[in-house]
Amino acid sequence: MKATIYITVFFFFSLSIESSGQNVLTRQQAIEMAINNNYGIQLAQNNIRIAENNRTKENNGYYPIVDASAGPGTSFGGSTQRFNNGMQAETRNAFSWNAGASIIANYTLYDESRSIQLDQMKEVLNLTNLQLRQTIEATLIQVYNQYYTIAQLTENLLAVEEALTLSRKRMERAQIIYDYSQGLRLDVLNAQVDISRDSVIYLNVLQQIENAKRDLEVIIGERIEGTFSIDPIVDYDATITKESIFENALQNNVLLLLSDQNQVINEFDLQIIGAVNKPKIGANAGLSYNHQASAPGSFISSSTSSGLNLGVTLNWNIFDGGRKKVLEQNARINLESEALTRDQIVKELRRDIDNAWGNYQNALYILEVEQNSLEINRLNLERTADLFERGQLTSIEFRQAQLNLLNSETGYNTARYDAKLIELQLMYLSGNIMSVD
Repeated sequence: MKATIYITVFFFFSLSIESSGQNVLTRQQAIEMAINNNYGIQLAQNNIRIAENNRTKENNGYYPIVDASAGPGTSFGGSTQRFNNGMQAETRNAFSWNAGASIIANYTLYDESRSIQLDQMKEVLNLTNLQLRQTIEATLIQVYNQYYTIAQLTENLLAVEEALTLSRKRMERAQIIYDYSQGLRLDVLNAQVDISRDSVIYLNVLQQIENAKRDLEVIIGERIEGTFSIDPIVDYDATITKESIFENALQNNVLLLLSDQNQVINEFDLQIIGAVNKPKIGANAGLSYNHQASAPGSFISSSTSSGLNLGVTLNWNIFDGGRKKVLEQNARINLESEALTRDQIVKELRRDIDNAWGNYQNALYILEVEQNSLEINRLNLERTADLFERGQLTSIEFRQAQLNLLNSETGYNTARYDAKLIELQLMYLSGNIMSVD
């Protein structure tokens, strides 16, 4: 039993030594990988490429349309023709063929809706760029959450390692005392049990770290070769205020910007409806050639025709049965709905910022309390260890002080990263998450 525990502890500390030589993945590196490789971002970038194609003149009817056609034809049969002078011409089992070719070009000279649609497509491109930004911001929040989850678990792992070291020393001391017949076998057994428990905790935290790292790799869209560690250091921005967060949100929050852009696009819908019923002027030109060869004995043995055709067309929808009126009414309703949506977003932003700010202040206070508690528990463990060495405290009392310190360390780690993540949420709400160092 004792040999197994020693091997387990040695294995754990070997892992700890290996982890100290790992490559450090910084927050900035993780963010750059996510922006370059995240699948959601890549899909949003493809949508931008489509929007760029849609806003071109080629896609909005600014260039001529040219159609060409050609093909032969045949017929087999007979005919009977009677003339007024009593004569008759009859053809049987006659074979004839024909061939023709044409090329026609159409060009819209004037269509007011065409230019409005082109301007609208440009605004749709701006909307798509905002949607890309929205995807990037959401991805950054995911990266930060996962990165700091790994950081918190890594700090917890260090705390468990410290607990394992103390448990190992306590077992060695209990074993020595027992070997000299001055202690109880129960103290040795209790120490061994505590090492086993700490070892299980260590393994669980270690597995959580590995799982969290794999989750991070999915978010950043890249598998990191070999083992890596992260930078656990966090600091807090002491300059931010709730008022500045809200003011920045009104100008930069991506949900508000998306709503404003949708409003602009909907306004173009009204203009397009007004332009659809205005006259459209088009021009066309065509060149054709046709040849037909009849069977022997036919009245006409062959015919050939060719020519150039030019024309101008005017198309004016004078009355469409009331469809335009309905479309216009619906477009105005959409504008009203978008205005209501924007008001709702502003109110929800105010609520979310108020809640996040309250949580942030509470988290900073908890952080201070946990830090003070950690210092007290460290001091308490030092005094407890001293009394334990003198034989004035039992191993159970020492173990309780050890557990108090472990809980305090994990509580402090939780408070550190909770406060930072809430701060990042405030930056996200303000629209400035992309400017975080």
